[in-house]
Amino acid sequence: MGTSKLVLLAAAAAVLFTIPAAQAQDDAALAAEASARAHGPPKPWKSVRGLGRVLDLTKLPIVIDEPGLYAIDRNWELLPKAANIVPGMIQITADNVTLDLHGFTISADPGVGTLLVTTGLAGEIEIRNGGIAACCSDGGVAIGITSPRGARLHHLSVFSYDRMTFEGGTSFTDSDIRVRVGMQFTASGASLQRNSIDCNRGRCATFIGDDNRVTDNKMIPYQGGVIRFEGDANIVVNNVIDASNAIDVLEWVFVKGDSNVLRANTVLLGGFVGEPIFSINGTANTLDGNIAASPFLGFRAPVGMEFTADGNFYGNNRMAAQIPFALGSTTQTNWGGNVGY
Repeated sequence: MGTSKLVLLAAAAAVLFTIPAAQAQDDAALAAEASARAHGPPKPWKSVRGLGRVLDLTKLPIVIDEPGLYAIDRNWELLPKAANIVPGMIQITADNVTLDLHGFTISADPGVGTLLVTTGLAGEIEIRNGGIAACCSDGGVAIGITSPRGARLHHLSVFSYDRMTFEGGTSFTDSDIRVRVGMQFTASGASLQRNSIDCNRGRCATFIGDDNRVTDNKMIPYQGGVIRFEGDANIVVNNVIDASNAIDVLEWVFVKGDSNVLRANTVLLGGFVGEPIFSINGTANTLDGNIAASPFLGFRAPVGMEFTADGNFYGNNRMAAQIPFALGSTTQTNWGGNVGY
């Protein structure tokens, strides 16, 4: 047989016996699972080709202590007898874990506990594509990110009865979020982007650290507060706060730190308005093109934008307020275009 024919046959054999990458990964996972079952207690998951490791949430708590792709293939309503588990009903302790909910929902009343939590130093965590609901005991939390390495949360539908806390540079994006008490981001470098956020009490969101990004969200407060920034150099752009159906909003946009940028944010007033719409308590902050408007004829806030420290910059802001811009004895840089109505 000629050399050219041998080359062709070798190439054909390579094509016929090449295993796709995804299938190879599935095969490796199945082999690893079989080995684990032979040498230790069974894990609360089963490898399914095309899905990854499908969780069985029957016996709680579930501890995900190995890296990999995890999934659910049905809705789960966890039993009340599993409440009050610390640190949580489902615990992610390993690095490099992706949990894909595939459009399904995990719901529970976790009691004084958390439904889904990352712990220790777990990092490179991604949770996506489904629902997490915790209701209705005081202390019941849907998601808690306690690892200082944060997590990536996206395309989720979340309800949390009590406050969710996120450590590390957690990102929460492209989701429908309903919080009774609110969310708190405790570290720097977090992001909250392209979400719809319904909030009842407390604040919709509080940011403690620096260099966070809050953009393109719609926040719908009912009572309590909206958003607060304790740190510096946060970017807050193109958000809509719709309070047209609120009962009372006691704190709107509160900025305590320095060198923050608030640009092109829109506030629709409603309910009882007891505080300034924008409260600026730090220095070197930039406020550009923000609007506070009323959907009701003749309704205005008492104060639109209030400054309590020197050295901020503001321009092209429109405030539907009796006192549009309250400077008191402070000194600010007015770029022009600031209008009250």
